[in-house]
Amino acid sequence: MNHHRGLLHHQIIVVSKVARSAPFYGAMFRYLGYERADHSATFEDWKRWEFGTPHEISLVEADPRHATIPYVRGAVGHHHHMAFCAADRADVDRFHAEVLVPLARDGHCTIEDAPCDCPEYGEGYYATFFLDPDGLKYEFVINPNFLRKQAARVT
Repeated sequence: MNHHRGLLHHQIIVVSKVARSAPFYGAMFRYLGYERADHSATFEDWKRWEFGTPHEISLVEADPRHATIPYVRGAVGHHHHMAFCAADRADVDRFHAEVLVPLARDGHCTIEDAPCDCPEYGEGYYATFFLDPDGLKYEFVINPNFLRKQAARVT
């Protein structure tokens, strides 16, 4: 059986200007273990190689005819937000301090929520929420409920 079947193969994120977004995505992806595999003035490919399956996130510059149309969260075709898994609460805190705070200080992102408990999403849910230069929302999270639910499902 192929254990990778159904897992995310690649994701393409359309941004207004790759040069404007590159500092944000570069810092975030490097922290998360991705490496830049290819790039030009209008795209960047970031990959994780260690899982035995392609896992790639690409930045692509918007078609110039559409580059000035602002992102609308909740609109058809626009992602609501994307969340990345953290190793533990300290990892969320480190990411916030080492990546997000410097990026926000330099105008490359907006921090929506500093690391915090989110009991509305379950016991132990701990995350930070932030926006890229175009307003696309992201989250870095540790969610121990997943492991509890997984264990309960197996037994």
